[in-house]
Amino acid sequence: MNERPYSVEPEIVSHYDEKYEERGRLTRRAAGILEFSRSKALIRRHLLPPPKVVADVGGGPGAYAAWLAREGYEVHLVDPVPLHLRQAEEASDDQPATPIAGGSQGDARTLSQIDDSCDALLMMGPMYHLTERADRLLALREARRVLRPDGLIFVSAVN
Repeated sequence: MNERPYSVEPEIVSHYDEKYEERGRLTRRAAGILEFSRSKALIRRHLLPPPKVVADVGGGPGAYAAWLAREGYEVHLVDPVPLHLRQAEEASDDQPATPIAGGSQGDARTLSQIDDSCDALLMMGPMYHLTERADRLLALREARRVLRPDGLIFVSAVN
């Protein structure tokens, strides 16, 4: 991995540390359960079978990362929020036979993964927080940089 500096807006970290509990959002309420189920169906439809390397950028507490690891993928989670990284590690520990391959603190706009190193990339959270067009484009350019030429990107956004 090549380390790159990043700077995440403090309000993003404080939002999750102090105001909003992300863990369980996709598994506790009807809207979250529907979102998770539908997203998994779409990912399953297009993602080639394992073994493949997947980056879960902005992966939060690891719901998608843990699921994909159970499916046999090598998943590397990146998130700017230390709390989420701890929660993703706990999720990984809960499935010792199929752990998440790695987790690191980072920013979708400056990924530490090397060029052409991932078969797929999930960006299911960053576009919610990157409100400036330039930041969204930078995150998408970074995703393209780390994806192999035939790689897939899965993106969620609020419209």
